[in-house]
Amino acid sequence: VDELVRSLGAAHGPTLAVGAAGITVLLAVRRWAPRVPGALLVVAASIAAVHLFDLERRGVRTVGDIPNSLPAFGLPAIDGGAIGTLVTTALVITLVGFMESIAVAKVYARRHGYQIDPNQELIGLGAANVASGLFGGYPVTGGFSRTAVNDAAGARTPLASVVTAAVVLVAVVLFTPLFEVLPQAALGAIIIVAVVNLVDIREMRHIARVKRSDLIGLGVGFTATLVLGIEIGIGVAVVASMLVVFARMSRPHTAVLGRIPDTTTYRNVARFPEATTVPGVRVVRIDAAVSFVNAQHVQRLCLAGAAAAAADHLAHGEPGVGPALVIDCEGINDLDVTGAEALGEVITELAESSVAFHLSDVKGPVRDVLQRAGLWDRLAHRIHASAHDAVVAITGDPRSGTLRDAGIDERRPEPSTTTDPPEHQSRRTTP
Repeated sequence: VDELVRSLGAAHGPTLAVGAAGITVLLAVRRWAPRVPGALLVVAASIAAVHLFDLERRGVRTVGDIPNSLPAFGLPAIDGGAIGTLVTTALVITLVGFMESIAVAKVYARRHGYQIDPNQELIGLGAANVASGLFGGYPVTGGFSRTAVNDAAGARTPLASVVTAAVVLVAVVLFTPLFEVLPQAALGAIIIVAVVNLVDIREMRHIARVKRSDLIGLGVGFTATLVLGIEIGIGVAVVASMLVVFARMSRPHTAVLGRIPDTTTYRNVARFPEATTVPGVRVVRIDAAVSFVNAQHVQRLCLAGAAAAAADHLAHGEPGVGPALVIDCEGINDLDVTGAEALGEVITELAESSVAFHLSDVKGPVRDVLQRAGLWDRLAHRIHASAHDAVVAITGDPRSGTLRDAGIDERRPEPSTTTDPPEHQSRRTTP
């Protein structure tokens, strides 16, 4: 964009006319004669125009001399000093090239309704770059402009690339003199019209309607690509998207739960006003993995919930019931070391207060971490199979029980000591 603005004052009239005419022809062909190969028509017409109107003398830049020989096969010279100098640049080119390839592949996969495998894409790009290096070629990647032109021409399978390669080889050997006078503006018109299709306004509106925060990555990527170029723009968009993900993880969604009348089901009281709670007993669900990203936030959330439970018990609680805080772990699918330490600090701090701390719906991988961190034994009989069981246990119903009371104090055996299938291991009890 910056380059375009600075170049507007130096625009060359005949060149601008060639480019504008090419764009007009391509758009007209697409609208009224979609079966006609518009790009080929523009190439032929622009070459003819250069000869008829002597556009080269008028300052219209053309492709110029094109080598008419094929590259020779051979192993590249290996210089130890050069490898050390180029390794960083090569890694950057590899990363940016792969990101660009995957980005454009996802665009067309979504547009044409098929799936892509990033691992296979990486293998294909690696093989292509090895082959290119053996012939002294440039790094190979999937480009937005080239892919857009290929798609606009009607390509649907990899066979199109094979045909393109064969045609290019024939053209390099036999027809290079014909393309020496091809105006660069005509090539620019073909790329512009092809790339315009990648700006999907309807998809932007859909994203804004479904989840507005996703527009952050889209907006940053779009702006960075226009200002800084495709390669850097994609890198900036990836970083922006990662920051958005970390921001969401740092403040995960939580909900205060209540029991739906006449059921044992607990739901978010903000979404289900009919859900009832027990005075002095606060049930909180955390809908994210607890990790170093959000451990401090979860710790503050637990302490705030405990304080709310104590205040509620003081104002409305019944004698002998509560106060208690129940963390519904149904939405927690992972727990790292930092998260376990934060949870341990909560257990320690609440042990010195009047608020009892309970867990419910703890998943297997989280139970494993709790056991290895020594928190499982510290919680003793305060880990329950469901939020309802936890509340019933707190209120003193003799029919209630914990996981241990039900004989489900799980201990994962070492792989070398058992050959039982996983479904049998999950039911094994501690002697």
